[in-house]
Amino acid sequence: MSLSEPKPGQRPLAAALSLLLALSGCAQMNSTMGVVQQTTVNYYPKCYEPVGYLRESDQRMQQAVGTGVALGALGGAAIGAIATGDSRGAIAGAVLGGLAGGATAYYQQKQQQLAEDSARFAAYGTDIDRTTGEFNRTTSAARNAQRCYQKEFKALVQLRKRGKVSDAEGRARFAEIVSGMSEANALMAAVDGRIGESLDTYTKAYESDLQKRGATRSTVAQSANRGGGRGSSKSSGVPTEAVNVERKVQKATAAREEVKTVTASIAADTRSFCSSPDIGDWGKGNATCAKSA
Repeated sequence: MSLSEPKPGQRPLAAALSLLLALSGCAQMNSTMGVVQQTTVNYYPKCYEPVGYLRESDQRMQQAVGTGVALGALGGAAIGAIATGDSRGAIAGAVLGGLAGGATAYYQQKQQQLAEDSARFAAYGTDIDRTTGEFNRTTSAARNAQRCYQKEFKALVQLRKRGKVSDAEGRARFAEIVSGMSEANALMAAVDGRIGESLDTYTKAYESDLQKRGATRSTVAQSANRGGGRGSSKSSGVPTEAVNVERKVQKATAAREEVKTVTASIAADTRSFCSSPDIGDWGKGNATCAKSA
């Protein structure tokens, strides 16, 4: 039985779908290529527990980003094929859609699912609140690891001063401390970047809806900063629901800045441990100390 000739538009779509499969494969591959565990946990498992949480968060965010790339590529392929009618348009659309990732897919999904503006803005707010929670949990985990390793470093210094630990064990303990700190910092940065991508996605969709209603972020921000509440938006021409979303964006942004502050603090502590005269020559030849120098 012979196969029928593909209809116009099917070939470019087929080509784009092949590219989509490749993009999806790359996304899946990237989802397994996070921060490599570098810490051998022998002495301080309690300190490493929050680092493990950061690793789980990183893996969850990688999977979410990979899915967004695949969805964006599929939508871009369809648009490109329709616009140009050839495979080049479909492939270009798939690439651009993949680069846009979840931003385009997210916005289109909200437009289709929630016709009411108030419901859509409420959905943006809910998703933005979720990123704020992720930022806060990331910060909390990193701080817990930092405090634990700080405590253990001080205890190790006392052991060395009293001659209660051999050089071999002391070096191993010190290496675990600075490696755990460095790994926490690397995971913190990775999670921050991926959560930040989600926040950018939600914010762009929110901005697009504002533009449709003839409003701007600056106008909404002014109203939010003045403390206007429900019912106060009529005089300013700013939708109340938009003011609520803007405040959530501001909270999420502040939470993200706190992540950066804690990241810088952990990096500073790691350098301080490595350069401390109280550890003698234990830092010499240590790979983590060499990287943080």
